[in-house]
Amino acid sequence: MGVMARKRDERFVIASDRQPDSAAHKRAPKNLSDTYLVWTGNSWSSTMSEAESFDTMEAAEEYIRSHYERVMKYG
Repeated sequence: MGVMARKRDERFVIASDRQPDSAAHKRAPKNLSDTYLVWTGNSWSSTMSEAESFDTMEAAEEYIRSHYERVMKYG
């Protein structure tokens, strides 16, 4: 499972390539809206409108670093 900051529209979100059913996958999905989960600030969701968003890529990446254990626990 990978966790990364990704651009969505004009903002940035934290996304994971983990599937909602936790199934193992050999390749990361290509389209953010199709198969990535997004971080809501409390958990992962497949609903894009629930994503916590950031103004810059750096802000999203800093959030991942600062909240690494929490993000990875649910990821």
